[in-house]
Amino acid sequence: MLQVSYDSKSWWSADFEGNHMPLPKAGDGLLPELPDGYVVSHMLLPVELLLSRSFSLPLSHPKFIDEDILGQELNERTGEEADNWLLAWQAAKTEHAVAGLVFGLPESLRTEIDNDERWQPNTIGVDAWERLQMRLHYGDTNDAAGDPVAVFDADSEGVFFGVWEQADDKAATGVWRGMRRLNQAQGLSHEEMATQIKRSLLAMGWHEDGMAIGRLGLSLFAALGLEQWHGDTVEDGSEQSELVARHAANLTLSADCGLNFRHGRWTAQSDYGWLRPWRRAMALAATIMLVWVLGSAWQIHLMDVQAEQYRQRITDAFHKGLPDEPVMIDAIAQLRRAASGGVAGTGSAGDWLRQLAAINRVHKKTPWRLQELSMSDGAIKMSGKADDLESLNKIRQALQLETAKDVTLADTDLSGQQVSFRIHWQ
Repeated sequence: MLQVSYDSKSWWSADFEGNHMPLPKAGDGLLPELPDGYVVSHMLLPVELLLSRSFSLPLSHPKFIDEDILGQELNERTGEEADNWLLAWQAAKTEHAVAGLVFGLPESLRTEIDNDERWQPNTIGVDAWERLQMRLHYGDTNDAAGDPVAVFDADSEGVFFGVWEQADDKAATGVWRGMRRLNQAQGLSHEEMATQIKRSLLAMGWHEDGMAIGRLGLSLFAALGLEQWHGDTVEDGSEQSELVARHAANLTLSADCGLNFRHGRWTAQSDYGWLRPWRRAMALAATIMLVWVLGSAWQIHLMDVQAEQYRQRITDAFHKGLPDEPVMIDAIAQLRRAASGGVAGTGSAGDWLRQLAAINRVHKKTPWRLQELSMSDGAIKMSGKADDLESLNKIRQALQLETAKDVTLADTDLSGQQVSFRIHWQ
């Protein structure tokens, strides 16, 4: 995830490890290209790009302010169409009204952000707001006694400045009366910059002998001639200057100053923005996983059906091969042991299986209608019906040859259309 900063000319970014890098321009749009695999978590926009106005409304509490009320106020005071801007504001209760500062994000930029999933940060802030709010947080305003305070934050490319006024003597809340930035690239001398800064501060409600806090370079500080300075001054205009570039200063902020364009219906939906570039890949992976799970489940089902069929065939073979052994614990082991002659009981199970095989071979060559077949103490008894006496003799001779036993014809019955018989051997 990246934190990005824009200064109306270039974009820079910082990752969680603090590495800073420029972002190249992408096509005709305002948003630059992002490195593969990255998304934006926090975006700082330049105050120069945004609509910025102070307001004072006859309300009893800041909670009654909404975008419609501020849009109407902007339209009446400045002629700005509210539909062209997405508004974010800060307000506090003063003695007679609710006052504060409102910023407007151009709808064209909002549309670009909405059209690119990787450019949908959780927070979108204003660089002037966050830089000055940081200086206000670390400054000492106890001596201001409710008077407006000028707040500064300089970098090597220019200076942010604004006016903050305590809203209630009994609370540490207040309102910003205005914010602005001057860049050294505008070709102004420090004296000219100081003149413009003072004019702006006075227009925001500051008094020339009022309190000032923040951070300034020595050259601009000397040109301003501030009477009540309670801030820091640093060397500027040399290689040893402690002032860093605008982007570098912006990207060191914590992004936790309370002003966010991503509010209301445009609130970021999730804290897991880093997943957005991977949603399609994750959806494809989930689909593949679902297909694999369903395929595996179907294969397991088929294997279960096949296993049940095998179990039934084994059970049938067990009861057919070992009719005198009613308990089936391990069918395969019991059949193998029986085939080797190791089953105790009324006759050898192995011999019984061999006799069955011999009967089956004879039946394939000379079929007959089998009625009863039993084995007891090694003696085989069989009854059935043959087509005629000649077939019966062939059956007896074939059984005698296959079993290597003396097959005896016990009796016959010629009363029907077929010959009923009973034979046995041992």
